[in-house]
Amino acid sequence: MNDTKLVAAFGRYKVKLAKRVRSAITTEGDLVISCWYAGFKRCDVETLRYEEDLSRDSGEVARTLRTHLSEAKADCDVRPIIAVPPSNGKASPAATRAGATYYPREDLVGRLSTFDGERFIIDFRRVQKEPSTKAHKRGPGRDA
Repeated sequence: MNDTKLVAAFGRYKVKLAKRVRSAITTEGDLVISCWYAGFKRCDVETLRYEEDLSRDSGEVARTLRTHLSEAKADCDVRPIIAVPPSNGKASPAATRAGATYYPREDLVGRLSTFDGERFIIDFRRVQKEPSTKAHKRGPGRDA
């Protein structure tokens, strides 16, 4: 994974950000969301669960995230960007957000399983990349 800024991470999902946010809806209707690394836990062998509680956050970023979670349909794919806080020991949320590193995880696709307006749960599974559709040229005398 490449170390990238938040805007560039959203750009990997073809989303252009106009302001600092934690979520966006793609033109295909997928929800792209920045998730804190500490919020993940293994649910079972094939499922990585992300849980977060927004009850303490009333800012613009959290309001936008709540709106996007409310709009996400049951069949909506959720695409994660993993936010890893800096390892410098700063405890304040603002310092943590400012120094975070963001990793788009294009190998994971999730579904929103619970959202009550504050707390939400997204279950992610690993997906295989589509095989290349490019035809390979065969030289004379080469078998498939």
